[in-house]
Amino acid sequence: MARPTQFDRDEVLWKATLLFWERGYRGVSISELVKATGLLPGSLYASFGNKEGLFVACLKHYGASADKMRLEFESAAETPLGAVRAFFQEMITQSMDEKCRRGCFLVNTSLECDDSEETIKRSVRGCMERGETWLRAQLDAARDAGELQSATDTAQLAACLMGSVFGFRVMSRAQEDAAKIESVATTLFESLVGPWQRVAA
Repeated sequence: MARPTQFDRDEVLWKATLLFWERGYRGVSISELVKATGLLPGSLYASFGNKEGLFVACLKHYGASADKMRLEFESAAETPLGAVRAFFQEMITQSMDEKCRRGCFLVNTSLECDDSEETIKRSVRGCMERGETWLRAQLDAARDAGELQSATDTAQLAACLMGSVFGFRVMSRAQEDAAKIESVATTLFESLVGPWQRVAA
């Protein structure tokens, strides 16, 4: 009996993610996935079932990578609001990078896929919700620590910040000028967070 092909799952998922990110779910063929990942068709089907299965696995991998990044900001920042700022700044930096003008993988997918692809849309919603949940947790901690006013509606603020990130990621996909993206994104952050910050006595 032949032994199953061994491969680095993370590497395969990242290569497939980059292809899907650039071309979209419907714009990528199985033959292109085989070429990009180095997997034989049989191994691809055995491991992921079909193209949709691979795509959902890519979304989960992408979400896990985003979760890890946010936790790193949380660990490195001196304050909860500092973690939020670091996350937001990283999103700005990525959006300005001329080599990475693919937009947001989640937003791209959400716009492309329709209601018949519920498994994909559910995975996208899950990733988006985890990001917003993390933001709210940091804002709650910032409010408890006195960085934000006690009246701060952290749920609404987290939703607005997440929506802002998606917005300027779309600007990146549309090839907007990097300086304009930075200006818009920075203004959005300060406009949303600034009014709720406590002023030192």
